[in-house]
Amino acid sequence: MGQGKKLATWRRRRQAVEEEIPGNFNWSELCPDLLRCVFKRLSFTALSRAKSVCSSWHSASRGCVPNRNQIPWLVLFPRNEETNKESSCVLFVPDDTERVYKTRDLGLDFFKSRCLATCGSWLLMSSPLRDLYMLNPLTGERTNLPVTQYLRADLKYERACFWIDNKTKDYLVIWNMAKSSTFIKKRDNKWHEFPMVRWNEDLLYNHKDQKLYVYNQKYCSVTTWDFSGDGIPREVDEHHLSFWFNHYDFPSWLNEEDDELYWEKLVDFRTRVAVSVSGDVLGVACIKFSCKTWHFRIYKHVNGERVKIDSLGDESLIYDIGITVFAKDIPGIKRNSIYFSGLDHGREDPGHIFVYDLTTQKMEPLPQRIFSSIQFSDARWFFPC
Repeated sequence: MGQGKKLATWRRRRQAVEEEIPGNFNWSELCPDLLRCVFKRLSFTALSRAKSVCSSWHSASRGCVPNRNQIPWLVLFPRNEETNKESSCVLFVPDDTERVYKTRDLGLDFFKSRCLATCGSWLLMSSPLRDLYMLNPLTGERTNLPVTQYLRADLKYERACFWIDNKTKDYLVIWNMAKSSTFIKKRDNKWHEFPMVRWNEDLLYNHKDQKLYVYNQKYCSVTTWDFSGDGIPREVDEHHLSFWFNHYDFPSWLNEEDDELYWEKLVDFRTRVAVSVSGDVLGVACIKFSCKTWHFRIYKHVNGERVKIDSLGDESLIYDIGITVFAKDIPGIKRNSIYFSGLDHGREDPGHIFVYDLTTQKMEPLPQRIFSSIQFSDARWFFPC
């Protein structure tokens, strides 16, 4: 008897046995409406697994949107090389450590573009011609932004942040250039200048209070701009927060007599601004030593005084976005940790992409299979919604 006939016979016998077993049920015959009710309550990874069960489940899952995401994802961008034909990116979802996901084809210019910032499911991208666009890698939606020749001339400075509503597609993009600062909103589709001109500043827009927080690296202070009105934003007349970088707070500092060893080991350091779930403005300082170890310190102001905090409690910090999120008892995210993917350079180095445990003050590497899945040029943690 041929292998095909043997397999057919085995299937008939199994079906006959299953029909005789009380309570046995063919799960592929579940009502599609019932399946869709269940699928709408699943996470992204659970829904992906459900789709692969059988063809009827896959068919029923069409049009189903995963339940609200509660964990950060890592996106890896393809390397910009002449031999590269890849126009998609790789996604790592931490509650499914056994696999990585690949997005759809995102267009010919995608692998040549650079990611400047993320917001929810969206990426702010700059093309080789210095055109700006916002892209949702999960759905393929794209919004091109108007760019003048004047703007193109200063795009190399690339200090930007943005916000976009996933439902209405309302957006705000803020760009910090060498000679001026500019912003654009969907409703007027036109760039406007405002007087924030230091291009080396860190930007963070918090839509909850419609304020832009600007950290000046030179003066170690935070200024606040109010974007709640319809016109040009105004600088808020508040006491400027100070987050000066304190090397004494980090390990490996010996003493003032032997500080040469510390500076020899020091490779890079940076401070950026972040906002907690409760709305507190935080200063996040990171430092890298020549032994390829990173360390982080977090500060906030209490009664006008800068205070170092040792724990985020039940929250975790997504460094790339500058926000903290709830992380207690949520699979796929570790509480009291920092999700980090490098600074302006070195994002293609897997050694710069990790989770930092604030309790142990140790770097926790990601599974190596993530980085072997693609020749990547950049990586970002983002928070799809």
